Amino acid sequence: MDKGTAQVNIRRLAVQALLQINRDGAYANIVLQQMLGDNKLSDVDRRFFTELVYGVVRRRNYLDAIIMALAKRPLRKLSSIVVEILRLGLYQLIYMDKVPDSAAVNESVKMAKKMARGLDGFVNGVLRNFIRNRDSYSIDELAKNNIERMAFIYNQPTWLLEHWLKTYGEEETIGLCTWFNERPKLTARINTLKGSVADGMAAFEKAGWQAEPTGKLPEAVHITRHTGSLESAPLVKDGLITFTDEASMAVAYVVDPQPGEKVLDCCAAPGGKTMHLAARMANQGHITADDIHEHKLGLMETNAKRLGVTIADFNLQDATQMPETWYNQFDRVLVDAPCSGLGILQRKLDMRWHKTPESLTELPKLQKQIIAEAAKTVKPGGVLVYSTCTINKGENEAVVENFLKTHTDFTLEDASSFLPFEAEGPMVTLWPHRDEMDGFFIARLRKAL
Repeated sequence: MDKGTAQVNIRRLAVQALLQINRDGAYANIVLQQMLGDNKLSDVDRRFFTELVYGVVRRRNYLDAIIMALAKRPLRKLSSIVVEILRLGLYQLIYMDKVPDSAAVNESVKMAKKMARGLDGFVNGVLRNFIRNRDSYSIDELAKNNIERMAFIYNQPTWLLEHWLKTYGEEETIGLCTWFNERPKLTARINTLKGSVADGMAAFEKAGWQAEPTGKLPEAVHITRHTGSLESAPLVKDGLITFTDEASMAVAYVVDPQPGEKVLDCCAAPGGKTMHLAARMANQGHITADDIHEHKLGLMETNAKRLGVTIADFNLQDATQMPETWYNQFDRVLVDAPCSGLGILQRKLDMRWHKTPESLTELPKLQKQIIAEAAKTVKPGGVLVYSTCTINKGENEAVVENFLKTHTDFTLEDASSFLPFEAEGPMVTLWPHRDEMDGFFIARLRKAL
């Protein structure tokens, strides 16, 4: 297969992935993982495919503004296949210097002939019109106001930018947006149940990978070079490492579970924090890990086997209705609450386009229910930790403050004192652009004896 044909196939694969993400509402990271698993691609093709898909997902609002201006009609009036072909073609023309304009146009037209018959002429016309009049479709030309200009530059929905500007001001908002627009580092946790941190570093070297300590958490590393599929790499399959961000790892430090204790993880899926808690406990004691989604329990069990975690059991349980038999039973309880996810927009690029202003006001009702119910399961003298992967005060400080008003038997402790890096307490917010990790919130509460 010559290089040209391989690239055509990669582009078609990218269009198929984008249709699943943008039309069908599938999660980008899951679609990518499945497609990379199903198609044996060279490292070069894997990188090309990943850049095409993630690049289009990230830049979607600006690309769509160009399409609507060129096509002179709203997107809903166009075939979804044509929209993805045009997004992909424009992305290459604007952002991929190594792809010649002629290749971007010709390959898009070829795809249209196969996937959207009769519309190849339209695709050709739109893309060539863009090339002829590039300057007319710049961000400055297309943006109707300063908020829209920022939205196109930083690839965020306008409602979210307005919310951040109002809450944090322009400097902080630009800092956040800049971070969310950057390519995420590949961060992993060395699984100390399978060996020491030094053993993990030696295993990277032996595998021909390059990894460096992050400098904040002892078991956290940034992987700067690897070969082949991550999922099938022996380091991963044998459970020596697992992929998770430092902010997520920080939660287990604040819970601070001790070997032999009984721990409850209320909203456990996909299980990363459960596995880290087990490692911090040296796999001694017991963890009850629950989730409301049945299909996720099997994934957590598989992950536990891979990582050598034997002290956790996984249950189907609604965290808003805890069994009475669990009341006052657990030394440590973690509520990693369902949230708007505004702290992880760098890793989950498509999430920004699925969120609505309503989600920021609707979620606290559920979060308040869960933390109140989880509190019943904490032993007198025990610890309750509330965490989210968002940077929205209504889901964070406001939930904890409301809880403390209605639960006078709990007091707030300084979560920052349990972290091996500097952070401001007593409630900790990890800011992506300042702390160089996902945005997270962690609060630690102690129940009276």
